[in-house]
Amino acid sequence: MMPLTVAIDYRPALHQAFGIGRYVRNLVPALLAADPDLQLRLYGVFLRDRKRRIREHAFPSSPRATFHSAPLPARLVPLLGRFTPLHAGWFTGAVDLFHDTDYISTPTGRIPRVATLYDTAWMAHRGFVSRPQSRLMELAVRRILKGVRHVITISESARAELVEHLGVDPQRITVTPLGVDPVFFTPEKRQATEAITRRLQVSAPYGMSVGVLEPRKNILRLLRAFRSLVDEAPEQRLLLVGRRGYGSERIFEEISRLGLADTVLCPGVLPDAELVALMHGAEWFAWPSLHEGFGLPALEAMAAGVPVLSSNTTSLAEVCGDAALLVNPEDEVELGAGLRRIACDRCEALEFAARGRLRAQQYNWDATARLTLAAWRKALA
Repeated sequence: MMPLTVAIDYRPALHQAFGIGRYVRNLVPALLAADPDLQLRLYGVFLRDRKRRIREHAFPSSPRATFHSAPLPARLVPLLGRFTPLHAGWFTGAVDLFHDTDYISTPTGRIPRVATLYDTAWMAHRGFVSRPQSRLMELAVRRILKGVRHVITISESARAELVEHLGVDPQRITVTPLGVDPVFFTPEKRQATEAITRRLQVSAPYGMSVGVLEPRKNILRLLRAFRSLVDEAPEQRLLLVGRRGYGSERIFEEISRLGLADTVLCPGVLPDAELVALMHGAEWFAWPSLHEGFGLPALEAMAAGVPVLSSNTTSLAEVCGDAALLVNPEDEVELGAGLRRIACDRCEALEFAARGRLRAQQYNWDATARLTLAAWRKALA
């Protein structure tokens, strides 16, 4: 096969700790390993906190991945591209293909494009984002779909949503399930876990939930379920790890209303090393999200040997299978009962932990990379 030179929007890897950022950070080195002839141009045109982000980021060490940046606002290139000849190739040089990763329709001139679309959680009827944000997202997605040759998504559930809600031809979609970073499988040294729990002033036993603090993570119901757990097991603690998102003020109001200020900790975003150490010390992981395109944090917890409670809806049932305790995320009674089972029934929790580690081993970034390479070649064909 002819060697490929591909530009990929690398900005999420520099800006986002979870979600798309984790996807891009893990996908790029896996692509380089999967195809020894591949040349990658990491597109990084942005302005916000640029020097520090570039200085502190751990870029791939391969000479086949080069970073191409310019001190311009991230959305200026797409805007100017509508009225001028400016396009991504001005920064990356000649490439065979451009891969959009972050809901921005990057102008590419005559360079073919593919894009990864992760879910339809932004749609207005779901109520997970503000209406203005939903309108902006729909415009962005429609613009992306108009110009791409092929779409990549991350689960069969997400693929079905793109077909049903956006009318995408299923033949134009390739599903590339995500992988689990091997670091989550490696038992963390006790000293590392003790260091982060001491810094955060949290004592065992504790459970975790990871992700942006926003409505679709279903944190309000999780808090009410945790309140019922604390009534039976007052020693339990809950860590909500992630940045504040849309509607997060209601979460802190609910923590106060339920009298959980001393038992629920919100440390914000943590470095990966601390997150992994914290995960290995957790006794349970709760992720009853209302809507996900994949559900990587649940798999990462499984890899760490932590029993997982999650939702029986969207992609989560597809990804977790029988390796997690799945509940109806909108049924507070069922959610509360499930949380008490996973936290208090150690025999059942250990069974879920064992099944979870086996399940997580089925997902790796090498497979994601190979499916992505096949999608690129399909687009070029």
